[in-house]
Amino acid sequence: MLIVIIFSLPSSRPPKIDAIGFETTESAELYFKNMRAFYYQKSEEGGGIFETYRLQSLFSDSITTLPFVIYNNWRSNESFIRLDTTFNTAKNYIHLISDSASVKKDTIAIPQLSNEAQYVFAKEVYKSLQSGKRLGMLTKERINWIRESDQISIKRALTDYFRLVDKI
Repeated sequence: MLIVIIFSLPSSRPPKIDAIGFETTESAELYFKNMRAFYYQKSEEGGGIFETYRLQSLFSDSITTLPFVIYNNWRSNESFIRLDTTFNTAKNYIHLISDSASVKKDTIAIPQLSNEAQYVFAKEVYKSLQSGKRLGMLTKERINWIRESDQISIKRALTDYFRLVDKI
C-alpha cells in the first residue's frame, strides 16, 4: 500500500500562489498584526469594515510608483491586495515592464479594479521581483524605472500579503 501511495503522488505540488484566494487564517493574521503591522500605517476604510495597511517605506515619498495596500476584512477573514486608490490608472497605455532588454516580452498591464485582477497583477509583480527583474512604468514617451529601494519595499509588502493569505 505504501509503494502505491509513493508512486501515485505527483512529482511536485503546483504553487499555491497561482490559485486566487483571499482567505486568511487566524494564526497568519495574528502573526501579521503582531510582527509585521509595525512597519505599516494602519487605518480603517469602508465604514470600519476594512483595516488598511500601507507599508511606511512605500508611502514615505510622493514618487511611489506601485503603492500596494493590504485590505483586511476581519469579519470574514479575508484580505485583499490592491493598488492604492490614489494611483493614477486613468491612462490605459501605462504598462509595467519587468526587463530592460525585452520590453514587449515581459509587459504586465495595469489591472482592472476587481479583486481578482488586482491579485493576478500583484502575483505577476511578485514573481518578477523574485526572479530579479527590474521594474519600470512604460508610457508613450519613455520608461520610468522604479528605484531599487522602492522595488524592495514593493516585494516586502507583497511577501507580507501572500504570507497573510497562505500562498507562500
